[in-house]
Amino acid sequence: MNAFRLLPVILAFLLLGAHFLRSGQSGLTVISGLFPLLLFIRRGWIVPTMQIGLLVGAILWIDTALEIIAFRRASDQPWIRFVVISGAIIILTASSALLFRLKSIRERYRAEPSSPAIASAFILTFTLLSIVQLKVRLPMLLMERFLPGFGWIEILLLSVYSAWITGKMLDPAQTARWRKRIWTVFTIVFFSQLALGLLGLDRFLMTDTLHLPVPAMILAGPLFRGDGFFMPILFGATVLLVGPAWCSHLCYIGAWDNLASDRTRKPRRLPAWTHTTRIIILTVIIVVAIALRLAGASITVATILGAAFGMIGVAIMLIWSRQIGVMTHCTAFCPIGLLANLLGKLSPFRLCINDRCTDCGICRLSCRYDALNMSDIKRRRPGLTCTLCGDCLHSCTDRALEYRFFRLYPTTARAVFIVLVVSLHAVCLGLALI
Repeated sequence: MNAFRLLPVILAFLLLGAHFLRSGQSGLTVISGLFPLLLFIRRGWIVPTMQIGLLVGAILWIDTALEIIAFRRASDQPWIRFVVISGAIIILTASSALLFRLKSIRERYRAEPSSPAIASAFILTFTLLSIVQLKVRLPMLLMERFLPGFGWIEILLLSVYSAWITGKMLDPAQTARWRKRIWTVFTIVFFSQLALGLLGLDRFLMTDTLHLPVPAMILAGPLFRGDGFFMPILFGATVLLVGPAWCSHLCYIGAWDNLASDRTRKPRRLPAWTHTTRIIILTVIIVVAIALRLAGASITVATILGAAFGMIGVAIMLIWSRQIGVMTHCTAFCPIGLLANLLGKLSPFRLCINDRCTDCGICRLSCRYDALNMSDIKRRRPGLTCTLCGDCLHSCTDRALEYRFFRLYPTTARAVFIVLVVSLHAVCLGLALI
């Protein structure tokens, strides 16, 4: 019976697909045909997702109708019958969104407290990737490179993936586990595509040209070349949105350091001199990159130096991070990590320690970024190296750790943060080209 009642929804999307097919937009035709398949997912977040999809479809029909009516009137062609037909389609599409208010449909897609956040993650991921698909001339999605028009299928799959992961991450008891899993998945996808690119499959490279996958090169590369500021801009925009979470969710190298530090159960404190060392390393990277450019050094020399810097970082992970249980590459060596910590102060997201804290220090055991030492806990705020990873929240039985975002309630602030960071993760996963 529910399937019968949802037929107008399916018909609305199929009519939209027919419109795109007639206008030669095969990719949008595919996505319109696939969107009704979401109805098989019996979760509450499907309702707002489908309703927004139908309302967007109605707006597209209105825009198309107005354009065609104006053209027909200007060319003195009959247009009344078209108004009737297009009006019926617009009413069908918009009113189909109201079907989800029926009791039987609501019971099928029972609402949950997390439904709005999960739906938001789906919609945000879908929107961001759609903008890339429609506006960027170079095909950025992998499926689009091999099968033109099929990038929309990848967008739909990544949007569903984003919704699924958001549901997992919203549970504080599962946050740390799933954050590490998806971070590892991202680095595997990234470096698998790099390996395939090195084997000569140019479609796995962003511009058919290999770029050195060392985080420091995000800054040093453009300073040396004098152009190619895409990655610094992307990094800066991400940091403004989610603060230093770049380092705990989106960095393609950081997952290695995380795996290395997890080999030791109890993290130890970093020496005080590492804070000064980070500043020195960042300064040296900037000075050397500019000096190489002014000296007219070849790209080969710069690449060798960049690769050597990257190998030193890997050695630090394998030796130091494994020994002390702290992500020493990210917190004491990587210049991009320091930039993320500093620029992250511009983001309104914060991880705070409230007055329920008893100074027990148990949260230290879950922090691999050396940001919850006793001195930090007594000051009631994590240290500079905090990346908002959220691994510590579940460890505190007093619920003294919480996210803050302007005047939002802490649980709402955390939900907003997770929606943003998971959506960015899914987008980066889809665009993990080097």
